[in-house]
Order: sequence, then structure tokens, then C-alpha cells
Amino acid sequence: MLTVRDGYLECPTCRRNKRMMQILPNTSGRNLVVFCRDCKTEHIVDIVEGQCFESRGR
Repeated sequence: MLTVRDGYLECPTCRRNKRMMQILPNTSGRNLVVFCRDCKTEHIVDIVEGQCFESRGR
């Protein structure tokens, strides 16, 4: 499970980018590519009802 603080996804690699993507309580999505501009990494995430998980599909 990935960290969501104050409605924003936090980068799981560097933890510096506190605002990678805004997550609302009713947000849902599968296989979303999220890019961290601080550490230059891509993460593929699944979002279910405002909870973020690292995607296992790739």
C-alpha cells in the first residue's frame, strides 16, 4: 500500500515528492503510470476507493 497524505500520493522511492498525484476518496483506476519529477522514476499504481497500491501487472 502506498502513502496518501492530505489527499496526495507520496513517492514511494524518494519520499521527497509529496504531491505526485491528487487522490480523492472516490478515485479509482488501474495501471496508472505516475512519474516522480524529483527522482525521475515511474510507478504503476492501482487506485481503489482512494487507496493506492503498487500494480502487480507488470
